[in-house]
Amino acid sequence: PSELEESLLVLPLHYVVDLLKLCDEWLSSRRDVELCCRCVFFLLRVHHNQIVANKVLVTVIEDLNRKTRDVIREVKDMVGFNMAALKFLQLDCQESSESFFSDFSGKIKDIRKEKESSFKNGGMSCVVGIFEF
Repeated sequence: PSELEESLLVLPLHYVVDLLKLCDEWLSSRRDVELCCRCVFFLLRVHHNQIVANKVLVTVIEDLNRKTRDVIREVKDMVGFNMAALKFLQLDCQESSESFFSDFSGKIKDIRKEKESSFKNGGMSCVVGIFEF
C-alpha cells in the first residue's frame, strides 16, 4: 500500500468523517480532484459499514457520489481534449520535420555536386559524404 493508504488506515473514524466533508468541499471547488477521489474511494472501501451506519454522513456520501461522477467526467473530457491536441501537434511536427529534412537533403546534394565538380577540376579537397577533408 502507498503512504497515503497507510495514513488513511490509521485515521480514527471521527477524522474520517471530517476528511470526507473536506473532500466534498474540495470537489465542489475542483481542487486536487485525483487526490480527493483516491481518499474518498479508499475510505469508503475500508470504513464502509461505519460510514453507512452514520446518519450524518448519508447526505455527504450522496453529495460525494454526485460530485465525483461530475468531476471525473470533466477531468476525463479534459484529458481527451488534451490527447487530441497532442496528436494534432504530433502530426503537425511530423509534417514540418519532413519538409525540413527534404529541404536539407536537397542542400546536401547541391553541396556534394559542387565539391565533386571542384575536385574534378583540379581542386585538392577530398569529399567523403558531406564532410570535407
